[in-house]
Amino acid sequence: LLEKDRLFAEATLDHDELRLYEQIYEQIALEAPVPDLVIYLQAPVDVLMRRISKRGRGYERHIDMNYLQRLSDAYTRLFHDYAAAPVLIVNATEIDLVDNERDYAQLLEQIRVIRSGRHYFNPLPLELQGGV
Repeated sequence: LLEKDRLFAEATLDHDELRLYEQIYEQIALEAPVPDLVIYLQAPVDVLMRRISKRGRGYERHIDMNYLQRLSDAYTRLFHDYAAAPVLIVNATEIDLVDNERDYAQLLEQIRVIRSGRHYFNPLPLELQGGV
């Protein structure tokens, strides 16, 4: 999703770099494919910071809360207005799509039924799923 790249450019590039990026972006955007579906996994910044810390990736070590908050706000604005493809906004605060098959199955079921528009999905928390 090319529009997503612009968010990172605006958050990290200085004025001159951003001007150059914008010139290139305008050319690339003309040929960028439109996705069949956009899935936005949304969670509070404190949850994102805990997950980043837990992963322990060296290149993520210096991400700070202010930067992450700016990106989160920008993503929220982008996907609130995005109309080029269907959008599924997932409350990812309490889910684990990597290690919990039920969370993953719930998400797949939502994906299967979406054809157009904007949709919001609040998966059942682990304690309400039963048998976990």
